[in-house]
Amino acid sequence: MASSNSEKMQEQITLSRRMFIAGCFGLPWLWICNVLYFRAKVFQPLVFLDYWPGHVPPPRADQEGNNDQEQSVEEQLNRMELKKWVKRS
Repeated sequence: MASSNSEKMQEQITLSRRMFIAGCFGLPWLWICNVLYFRAKVFQPLVFLDYWPGHVPPPRADQEGNNDQEQSVEEQLNRMELKKWVKRS
């Protein structure tokens, strides 16, 4: 009985250690994916990634014919919240 409890505890320790190590590698990967997915809305277009040198960069997703004064307060707050969380990544 004691050996089965000990074996079960060892399995749980091994599982927790593996999950910790996977989390250490997984979180930075998730942060990178987050930044790459939302970077067009938060950051400026990047050369070689969004356009080639010598060409006109595409308009930012949040500047497609809209002026900051024309946007509602709620849209501006949502955009600021998005920028905050992407920059924290």
